[in-house]
Parts: sequence; C-alpha cells; structure tokens
Amino acid sequence: MRGNRILTALVLLLAVCCTAAAQTFQVKMGGGVATHYADSRVIGAFKAGMAYEYEFNQRWTFSPGLMIYGKGWKTPDQTVPFLTPDGQPEYDEEGNQRMGVMSRSTSANYLEVPLLMSYYLRTDESRYVVFSAGPYVACGLTGKVTTKGDTSREGSEKMYYEGKTFKEPGARRFDAGLQCMVGYQFASSLIVGIETDLGFLKTHRDGGRNVSAIISLSYRLGK
Repeated sequence: MRGNRILTALVLLLAVCCTAAAQTFQVKMGGGVATHYADSRVIGAFKAGMAYEYEFNQRWTFSPGLMIYGKGWKTPDQTVPFLTPDGQPEYDEEGNQRMGVMSRSTSANYLEVPLLMSYYLRTDESRYVVFSAGPYVACGLTGKVTTKGDTSREGSEKMYYEGKTFKEPGARRFDAGLQCMVGYQFASSLIVGIETDLGFLKTHRDGGRNVSAIISLSYRLGK
C-alpha cells in the first residue's frame, strides 16, 4: 500500500510538471569508451535514445530519458594456472607449476533511464552552455563475454570461447549511478556534449563498477 501511494504521488507530480512547464523532446546519440574502475581496460561504448525535457524557466529543466547504452570492460593478461581435467594444478618436468595468460573482453548493453536536472547558461541568442547531472538506473539486456587463454577449460576452449554477459555465474543485471554532462547548444538546437556515467553497483559479485565517457549529440524538438 505504501508503495502504491508513493507511485501515485510521483505520477501526480509528473502530471503537474507536464502541465506547468514547457516541454520538448530530445533525440540523443553518442559514442566513446567504457571500462571498470581500477585495473580494467577500455572498450568502445555507445548510446542512443530519447528524453522528455520539462522546462521550469529559461535556465532550469528536468529530463527523464530512455536510452540503449552499450558499455563493457576488458581484463587482459591475467596470469592463471594450468589445470588438469579433475581441477588439479599441472606441473612441468622440473616440478614448476605451469601458468598461462588469459584475456577477457565483456560487452554489456543496458536499457537505461537517466533523470537529469540541467542548467542552461546563455551566451548569445539561442546559444547556451549546458550543465546536467542526475541519477540513472539501468537493466542489462544483452552482452557477450569473449575469453582467450583460459587454462582451466578443456580442448579448444583453452584457446577461445564465448558466453552471455548476464548469464555468467555471479553476474548482476541491474546498475545504478550518477550521470554528468557539460555541453554547448547551438542556435540550431543541436547540443554537443561530453558526458560520463559513474556506476555505484557492482556488475558481478566479485567484479567492478561501470564507468564510461562519451561524446554525445542531442537535438531538441519543439520549443
């Protein structure tokens, strides 16, 4: 019951915003890099989607959005032991444990909902510097894990195999964090920005948190 009351209050608040403020659509897309905090390396990232912008005045707006956001990370050159089929360490003729090098690259595509507050600093007629920040929540949809050199596997999988990101043991499908952006709006209503997502939740019970940086393009539809 309490959850229903909260949901009803949010819907009513959204309805008030819709009727009390000017509204525009934003079409968004962008590309850049993504990784995890700490020692992971970057892979390509992308985003595409739309936002619905509520204009409170000529400076402040609120923009809930719906995006497809491709993130990921790479963990190359991990030293791992060779294992026998029964899971025991392998040793060479001199009694030294045999070691290998494993590399793993992970892509993770999310359905993301950012909730951004934006401040428009006017520099000229229909030209603004734009500052945006707010929380986001995301749900993992698809992704692929590519592994090379996993010495614990058998046969050809020691060399290479693939798996699904969110089907991996210990993988977590949900993500949440903070999104920040600084950009410039031209007179044509095109906004060019630099933005980042800073994840707060671990993507794996033993893993890191998402972080990404992209160059984005946004086009405002309507006045």
